[in-house]
Amino acid sequence: MIRIAITDDHPLILEGLKTLLAHETHITLVGTYGSLAETEAGLAVDCPDVLLLDINLPDGNGASNCKHFVKAYPDLKVVALTNFEESAFVRQIIQNGGKGYLLKNTPKAELLEAIDTIMAGDTYLPKKIKQQLLNESLGSRTSYFIPKLTRREKEVLALIVKEHTTEEIAEKLFISVKTVEAHRSNLIQKLGVRNTAGLVRMAVEKGLV
Repeated sequence: MIRIAITDDHPLILEGLKTLLAHETHITLVGTYGSLAETEAGLAVDCPDVLLLDINLPDGNGASNCKHFVKAYPDLKVVALTNFEESAFVRQIIQNGGKGYLLKNTPKAELLEAIDTIMAGDTYLPKKIKQQLLNESLGSRTSYFIPKLTRREKEVLALIVKEHTTEEIAEKLFISVKTVEAHRSNLIQKLGVRNTAGLVRMAVEKGLV
C-alpha cells in the first residue's frame, strides 16, 4: 500500500484529489496539509511514502522547502503538484531532491502513472515538461522569452520596481507579508535572477512593468 500525503492551501484541490484516489486499492491517503508548517508537523505523524507538494503556499515556497523535507525524511518522495509550467520551478524541485513534477490539470491516469513511476525508483516528468527542458538545453529558448506571470505577481513586481518595501506592498494589496514574500520568491525563480535588484533589471529589460 502506497501512503500519500498532499500539501495544498485550496480545499477544492484537496477534495478533488481525495475523490480521485478514493477507490485506488493500492493507495491510501494518510494526510492533507494546508501550509508548510502543517506539512512539517504532519509528516512526522503520518509517515507518507509520497508527498504531493504545491509550490505557492501561504507561508513560503514549496520548491525551496523540498530540500528540507527530503533531508529530514530520506525515504520520502516529493512530487510537485502545481499550476506553474516554468522550467525554473522544475529544475529547482529536482535539484532539491524532488522525484517528480505534475500540473494540477493532470488527468487521473497520469497522476497514478507518476506515483507508480517514482515508487519504482524513477523520476517522473510530463512529456510537455520534458520537451520544454530539452528545447532549452538545445538552445531553442530565445533571449526574448517572457515568463507567464499571474495578475498578482505583476502587481507585486510593479510595486517592487517602485521601491516599495514588503510591508508596504502587503498593505497596498491587502495581503500578508508572507504572501508578498512568496510572490517575490516565485518572481525570482520565474525570471531567473538572484535578488530584488535582478528582478528590477529583468522587469525593465523585458518590459514587464
